[in-house]
Amino acid sequence: GLGKTIQALAYLQLHPELRPAVVVVPASLKRNWEREANRFMTEPGVQVLSGTNPGKLTGKIVIINYDILADWVDALIKIHPRIMITDECHYYKNSSAQRTKAVKRLGKFIPKVIALSGTPIVNRPVEVYNALKLIDPTCVPSFFAYAQRYCGARHNGFGWDFNGATNTQELHQKLVNTVMIRRMKAD
Repeated sequence: GLGKTIQALAYLQLHPELRPAVVVVPASLKRNWEREANRFMTEPGVQVLSGTNPGKLTGKIVIINYDILADWVDALIKIHPRIMITDECHYYKNSSAQRTKAVKRLGKFIPKVIALSGTPIVNRPVEVYNALKLIDPTCVPSFFAYAQRYCGARHNGFGWDFNGATNTQELHQKLVNTVMIRRMKAD
């Protein structure tokens, strides 16, 4: 309800040089992205991917869901995308999850990344690290430094625990000043 999809599509409309574009979304949102692109953009050239057997990629804007991304990464890399938009970026908060590994692998080959979410941090600051690293690697140079500063990193006798939250106001200010556009529903 905040207009994230339309704002991202407007950006793509204003920047036709950012083609091909890859849009990674939850499966339930694929058709919505297709509908909105066809409604608000001039000749978007949308291709919605499905299945786990990569086929021919012909779209200017390729929409794929997180669940099948790992199967398509190599094919997507070959089309040399100029931008990746990830909707509901908290879907790749867990670094050991297959979808997170696929998003990160693809993101290494794409010069521009936009991560969208109404709730980028669902529970703890560690959840937004992967999105931040994709958007701007200089914003968070190392995981451990980020975790020590913002995740209350502590050694618990068995390993490191990053499930805390520290310096949250500082983190909020850093995000707002660098990579985050924040809007309230009331606005």
